Amino acid sequence: MSEWLIYLDNNATTPILPEVVSAMMEDLDGIPRNPSSVTKWGREGRDKISKARRQIASYFGVHPEEVFFTSGGTESNHFLIHSFYSAKPGKIISTEIEHASALEAIKFLKAGFYLPIDHFGAPTPSQVANSLTNNTSSIFLSAVNSETGVMIDLKEIASIAQKAKIPLLIDGVALLGKGPISPLPEGIAGISFSGHKIHGPKGIGLVIKRKQYKIPPIFRGGHQERDMRAGTENLPGILGLAKAIDLLEDSFFTTIHSTKTLFEEEVKRLIPWIEINGTGPKISNLSNLHFSDHDAELLLINLEKRGVLCSLGSACSSGTLKASHVLLGMGYPIKRAIGSLRFSFSRLNTQEEAKKSAQILSSLV
Repeated sequence: MSEWLIYLDNNATTPILPEVVSAMMEDLDGIPRNPSSVTKWGREGRDKISKARRQIASYFGVHPEEVFFTSGGTESNHFLIHSFYSAKPGKIISTEIEHASALEAIKFLKAGFYLPIDHFGAPTPSQVANSLTNNTSSIFLSAVNSETGVMIDLKEIASIAQKAKIPLLIDGVALLGKGPISPLPEGIAGISFSGHKIHGPKGIGLVIKRKQYKIPPIFRGGHQERDMRAGTENLPGILGLAKAIDLLEDSFFTTIHSTKTLFEEEVKRLIPWIEINGTGPKISNLSNLHFSDHDAELLLINLEKRGVLCSLGSACSSGTLKASHVLLGMGYPIKRAIGSLRFSFSRLNTQEEAKKSAQILSSLV
């Protein structure tokens, strides 16, 4: 990043990589490639999508026909929730600390059975196992909570779902690029991802849906995406997403974790009274910190003035600070929920940035 600006809001979006832009330019060269067209250029477009689909399938260890392109994480979550519910109505086992795109979809269906969450920050395998009934439609959980970074025990919960023959649907947006996900555990029936969270383009995402599950389409109309998602494909977005995934390496997880850990260690050394939200195991890149007796919104503004960009552990709606539903859902008091900041790292952040950010933060509190 630039010398004066330290970007620590990577769970909101990530800087797009030059290699990704170059891949997208393959369809931004002025040639009108509609992959649904029978023309030469249309066939070129279809070939490019097929290649991208195979590349992505190979990364996750799945079949190409199990990969479906969408407009992003929100649509991908709706794809999974609505389509699996339509195939088998019933209760959806979930939590009230999910991303809003999933939480609102489940609430719209009035189908949620919400597992209680405490300061640990994630549902346990035993909670999931004990909640299953004959009326369970599916299980929908985030692999990683996007505000606190706390992870579920994905492999164990996938095993439970597989044995119970209940579809396990996973929001994988905050996991991809920050922790291992390949090969995909067999017990996962469907999982969602988003391009712009892994240094790819905005407006593109994907769903992996196991082929043994027969579900209705999310959109109807054309025959795109094997009749599961009507609408002209976002070819440059697909090419960019495939490239962003192709660039992922497991070594990045260690690099990101090292930078985030250094930041937390420096913050705790300089501000001993700081509190970390969520006691469960964390993903490599995220630190959610509570600043007792401090106005987190004011702190956020002052950090930006000093060249550090992060985000609130809460959302600002209509000019009024709204407490984070995640932290409230974990049982924290409202004062803590509105007094927290989220710092999210990427592989582009340096250890020097981590140290400088901690120093600037300590000077403000």
